[in-house]
Amino acid sequence: MTSSSPETSVKIDPEVLEIQKKIYKELLLKQAGVKRGSKFLPIDLEPFKFQRHRLALPFTDEDRAARKQYLKDQLLSEREPVNVPEWNRVNIFRRIYRMPFDALTNLVRPIIGDHKSWYFRATIPKVTCTLILFWFAWYRIKYCDNWETHAKSVKSKAFRRQLWPGQPGFSTAWKVDDFGMEDFDKRTALLGDKLVTSGA
Repeated sequence: MTSSSPETSVKIDPEVLEIQKKIYKELLLKQAGVKRGSKFLPIDLEPFKFQRHRLALPFTDEDRAARKQYLKDQLLSEREPVNVPEWNRVNIFRRIYRMPFDALTNLVRPIIGDHKSWYFRATIPKVTCTLILFWFAWYRIKYCDNWETHAKSVKSKAFRRQLWPGQPGFSTAWKVDDFGMEDFDKRTALLGDKLVTSGA
């Protein structure tokens, strides 16, 4: 005859459950970052990567030689890194965009060297595009501020004098011109009888 003890329900504190869920979520996120979409953890080829392993675990002469060889293999030779032009995984549009910068980089590579030319190639497109955008915006702000193109340009008063009532020239500074005059009344040519308004 066997006697079974009555089932006892253990009540867990909700705060403890929340802490456990938080820890479990952090662990899952950490594993997802390490695995990077794979089902398995990445293989680390470096023998005895951490110093605590070399001190705590048995570290034999064979292990020491293997680690020494691994560190030696990480040093690049004089011909590395090898540039393979055929290995170009860039679409046709990016290749067309990169042609001028690649040609310019090839010109300066013998002068500044391979290492500095890589930084030059990475920097020159950003500087060039930034300058072009800045010049375009500056041109639109400075020269396209009139009634005909105001819908397509940037309205700015940065190039106008700021005068307040009582200052000299205030009465003429804010004179309203005729509609569409566009400084035609300030012309220096075709004045008086020389003004021709018809094809005759």
